[in-house]
Amino acid sequence: MISPASRVFGLDVMRATAILLVVFWHCIDALCWFVPCRGLPPYIDGVDLFFVLSGYLIGGILLNYAAMEGVPWWRRLLDFWQRRWLRTLPNYYLFLVLNVVLVYTGVTNGMLNHNTWGYVFFLQNLWKPVDLFFWESWSLVVEEWFYLLFPVALFSVLPVLRVRGRAVFLAITLLFIALPTIERLLMADAVNSVFELEQGARKLVITRLDTIGFGMLAAWLHTGFVLRWRQVRVSLFLLGVVGMVANAYAYGNGALHFSATWFFTVNGVAMALLLPLLSTWQSVPRGGSVVVFISKVSYALYLVHQPLRAFWNRMFGDATTPQGVTLWMLYWVASIAIAWLVYRFWEKRFMDLRDVLGRRMLKDHSS
Repeated sequence: MISPASRVFGLDVMRATAILLVVFWHCIDALCWFVPCRGLPPYIDGVDLFFVLSGYLIGGILLNYAAMEGVPWWRRLLDFWQRRWLRTLPNYYLFLVLNVVLVYTGVTNGMLNHNTWGYVFFLQNLWKPVDLFFWESWSLVVEEWFYLLFPVALFSVLPVLRVRGRAVFLAITLLFIALPTIERLLMADAVNSVFELEQGARKLVITRLDTIGFGMLAAWLHTGFVLRWRQVRVSLFLLGVVGMVANAYAYGNGALHFSATWFFTVNGVAMALLLPLLSTWQSVPRGGSVVVFISKVSYALYLVHQPLRAFWNRMFGDATTPQGVTLWMLYWVASIAIAWLVYRFWEKRFMDLRDVLGRRMLKDHSS
């Protein structure tokens, strides 16, 4: 497994692909205003790629913490949280404030009321759809609740059962996969269209934790079967690609029950099958620095591209076809540039604190 501080180029490829897919599908409609959009690729959900990758990475970290001797469990838990929260919360709250300002000033659509406070505590789509503003925040809520609940379950059970950490980790992972799957099956009969699905079950914490769980399961398999993980990496990667594409084509009103239930399971499994190959692709090839760059700014780009679109829509309105295409390309450039500024001057400053705090938190408790 990789350490939190290391970089693996294959995982950068996965992360960069995820964010490029998200931005592409969120802005392709603007390009289609000016040019015919025929023959678009199947809809591969970049957010699900993020979920699986996130589960794989934090799974490896939590497995290391579970096996750590001589360190009180509560110190390991706090160190995990400070690392996760310094990675995710500063950007989230920065853009939460920005989105409140944009709605308040009328730049973007949405509404502000007493329920807005729920966004502060990641409650906006815990059990019901996000419906006020900052709609892209739904995926961050799913991840934050996973970061909170999974390690609590892990470190609550470990001291009580006093069994191997891997066994407890696997049991909790399977539980996190099973419960959202069951919840989707219970909700499926009430879903009457893909639109309802997109606004509902697809974006609820209680129905989506399993996708991260498949990444956790991949981390468990990697640490337990290292040699086999490498041996099957190519065949599993090809199977994963085929599974993702076939699953994408199966999604829709024509297969509504599948789309509302097992689609997410197949997506999670197929994307997890990419990891044996991508996690062992260590070296950066010539030209790969662009991929690494996009990977580094991916979180900021996820939060930047939607507010920026609100400003760009005003310029799209009266544009001719050449102007519209040019504006669309400039939108990409501006989104990536602003994401880099956020990463460089805001996000990274908080991320750099993690190792400092971690050393203090675990000092004299690692032997």
